[in-house]
Amino acid sequence: MNATTASLLASLAVALCPASLRAGPSVWCWAPGMPSPVRMNALNLGLGISLGAPYSYRIYGVAGSLTLGDLVSGATADPGDAQRRFRQNFLLSLGGYVNSYSYVKLKVNNTRFYDQYLQVQGDRPAAMVGPVRYMGASWEIQKEFGVPDTRLDFYLAGLGLGSLLGVDPPYYNLNPSGYFYVVGEYLAVPPTPTGSLTISKNYVLKNTAFPVSYHIDHGYNLNGQTPPFTGYDPSAESVFTATN
Repeated sequence: MNATTASLLASLAVALCPASLRAGPSVWCWAPGMPSPVRMNALNLGLGISLGAPYSYRIYGVAGSLTLGDLVSGATADPGDAQRRFRQNFLLSLGGYVNSYSYVKLKVNNTRFYDQYLQVQGDRPAAMVGPVRYMGASWEIQKEFGVPDTRLDFYLAGLGLGSLLGVDPPYYNLNPSGYFYVVGEYLAVPPTPTGSLTISKNYVLKNTAFPVSYHIDHGYNLNGQTPPFTGYDPSAESVFTATN
């Protein structure tokens, strides 16, 4: 048996091992109101976080980066290819080249998925997207769902209901890495409003009307709160809005 054949058989052996025995994903997720990030792993079927009932919880978008690993459902990183491109598993040989993908989606209050999500697709390990920020619809949970209670679920491709129900297409990545976070803000109590009052005249005569204008700043931060990731720099994100 030559070295190439041995390497190929070893790769196929890894591909045929149960997913629970493989190196799992390493995608860190966070949202305002969470004390620390959580890591998606091979046992997560939609990682749920309850954030209680804050005064206000607002979502403006999602952000992060995502990189494909070298393990794919139904495919193998070709050991004989210089780029280790993914090839379809076919009995004890490798078939044609395929693309693998991964995504992280946000589900709110176990009801609806947010309209923006992080996704990467490529034909080889290390294909990546990000750092990027996708600004979408502005959701205030209390108004959007009619309840103050806030629950967020992070869904990773292949580990959520999509794969269990056969909705996700094949070749999802089994060991992606990266960061995903919610661009938003958690307000446990009402913010202290600030503002200004402007009078159009320097002096006022008795019984004379004069215009007065005012501005109130409710303190909302449209840029969201900074994620507590180690080794991730939000300032490097390319920003896209729903109209881009």
